[in-house]
Amino acid sequence: MDYLIIALCAFLASGLTLYSGFGLGTLLLPVFAFFFPVEVAVGATALVHGANNILKVAVVGRHADKDLAFRFGIPAIVAAFAGALSSAVSLISVSYTAIPSAHELPLSPRLN
Repeated sequence: MDYLIIALCAFLASGLTLYSGFGLGTLLLPVFAFFFPVEVAVGATALVHGANNILKVAVVGRHADKDLAFRFGIPAIVAAFAGALSSAVSLISVSYTAIPSAHELPLSPRLN
């Protein structure tokens, strides 16, 4: 029964976002997080995002203005990868600098 509820919510959320263009993660992630651990819920939401995008391209992609899609799509793909890379780099640098390693932990008070 849980899988039926999850599939129905995913189907309805994908249908709603077909017209609005956004909101799938906002609608679907809480539902997935209710049934699965958060890590699994985020991954499952990403899979539904991918399937939803493939479906949208298959359904309405042939009617899209190809020149406009390339003029906006190619820079958007490049910017998405750049944003993901900068996010990963900042996460690594913050975790490296903000979380002390074992030899930096203050195990005894300083007497200075």
